[in-house]
Amino acid sequence: MKDTSRHWPAISFLECLRPGPDESVDLALLASYSADLGTMGATLLALARKATDSGRGSPSDFAEAVERLRGKVRLVIQRGRLATMRKTPRIASVLDQFVREVSFDEAVQSWHPKVALVRLRNSHGTTSWRLWLGSRNLTECANRDLGLLLVSGDKRGDRIPGVDDLARDLASRASLKGARPATLASAIAKVTWVAPPGVSVERIHWSGGSGRQTIPIPTESTTEIIVVSPFVDVTFLALQAKKGARNVSRTLLTTMSEIERVGPEMGMFDELLALDAPNYPAAFQRGEPNIESFEDASSPPNDEEEADLGSGLHAKLLFMRTGRERRLWMGSANATMRAWTGRNAEVVAELLIKESVENGLKALLGAARVTTAPELIHAPDDSEQEAKALEKARAQVAARWGATLHQEGERTLLTHHVVGHPQGPHPDAPDILLEVGSLHGELLTWPREQVVVDLGSMEAADRSEFVRLQVRRGDRRLSWLQRAPADPPFGEDRDRTAFVRFLGSRGFFLWLGGLLADDGREGEGDWAADGTNGELAPAPNVGADIELPTLEEMLTAWARDPARFGDIDRRISRYLPAILEQVRHEEPLAAETLRSFEDLWRKIRHGLSVATTEGKHQ
Repeated sequence: MKDTSRHWPAISFLECLRPGPDESVDLALLASYSADLGTMGATLLALARKATDSGRGSPSDFAEAVERLRGKVRLVIQRGRLATMRKTPRIASVLDQFVREVSFDEAVQSWHPKVALVRLRNSHGTTSWRLWLGSRNLTECANRDLGLLLVSGDKRGDRIPGVDDLARDLASRASLKGARPATLASAIAKVTWVAPPGVSVERIHWSGGSGRQTIPIPTESTTEIIVVSPFVDVTFLALQAKKGARNVSRTLLTTMSEIERVGPEMGMFDELLALDAPNYPAAFQRGEPNIESFEDASSPPNDEEEADLGSGLHAKLLFMRTGRERRLWMGSANATMRAWTGRNAEVVAELLIKESVENGLKALLGAARVTTAPELIHAPDDSEQEAKALEKARAQVAARWGATLHQEGERTLLTHHVVGHPQGPHPDAPDILLEVGSLHGELLTWPREQVVVDLGSMEAADRSEFVRLQVRRGDRRLSWLQRAPADPPFGEDRDRTAFVRFLGSRGFFLWLGGLLADDGREGEGDWAADGTNGELAPAPNVGADIELPTLEEMLTAWARDPARFGDIDRRISRYLPAILEQVRHEEPLAAETLRSFEDLWRKIRHGLSVATTEGKHQ
């Protein structure tokens, strides 16, 4: 049996985000290289304290999470790195409002930070902060990732240089009305942070892609160097493995695919270790393997950007021991010049650590297998070359993207308008086809030199700024999602229409019952379970299927928290008329029950309003 006592403590990313029992999210800015809609939904559920231990939630939980967090949460990702799902729930269309994309050309640089900055507020109005940074993307794949969670402390902790730079740039990219970059940076600069035991945070290094970062280099006094990264390049490794003190120990932990790619030059390290290479979801059709993204055709392959990784090594860190000092850099940066010089957008925490934390690093190394540098560099086969060509095409389409959506009657039109690429975002290779479609529609061939594509008609509930893209050569295809802003925006009316169809009358009352009880009960079903239409079928007779809220339950909810009762009233005002309209012809008995409830609720809110006003004098 393995001794796990030395390993770093494990906590899920979603648990790091979940507010405490008396807290709610006031603002959440997240960044990731890649993401998928399922994990985005799980993240919203966690931020709303609606996620189960497994990260799932019911349709009513998902609806409440979106309602609570609208205008408060934003995820910033690299354009072209939003993964498709095998079965996309129709309700996922509403997730577009939480996403913004960075248009970096991946032939040159990538948006690569993994970070979450969350402001919480308790029932007394007191605010607190959480900052998570690490190596994990917002995808469903499980990897060996590493993260650091910092929490604000009233009179404890220390101010950390660099956090304000992170907050400023992240807020600028997020473009949320409630998060002005300068104001947020100023507030964050004053926060004192509490680090985990055995860790002292020297600085947060934020690179927004300007290329002005200094690479840590061992000195002649350095006696131990450890590099852990799933992607590497020779130039960066040579800087870390250069000759210093006579007794210096140099260790590299990476994947066998990188070791084979780099070849004999891996021999510059005294100890070469390998863990499993990351696995990838089916971004390629017909089960073809995915690869890392294109970097630069004029340089040796150095595919450090790890689209949607599966099981395998994904942690990134650099450790140096100099005398009694143990210094650790950890975060999003792979062991490449592109990551560490600041050409990419990256976030890295520079830490001084104690022996207990170092023991966790040594435990990670102990889980790897010892290997040796190969005598030859791996030569990519035809299948790998073909996959790389499609990845290059994806990067070109993403970099040249400038499309918007607008409605002409029932038709949805996609219009491309970019000065540098006026004929469309198509890849350079003439034999690679570009296809496009709405989130739930059919893929259509996008002819070159055509700037307007008719995506067809779609129900209002299905409208989304997410569009599907695919590049294809022969029977090889690579698919992903991208955002095309709607003009005018779809707004809350789209959300209401989508949730009315999604929940039905029965789902709506399950939602309402949970809000009134406020007891943390789990709803029925899984919001992402139905890949066809994602909706709960309304019960034939809502009154016979579930119990409607009683007068006692309504009054108890008001007495417990009048402000929250007002939130419930707003939900009812927004959704009940639309629910009634939906069931009026389809479920006469349900419609009658709903009208009775509507009449009762109207009387209660009127009576409570009078009682509240007069109660001040009683």
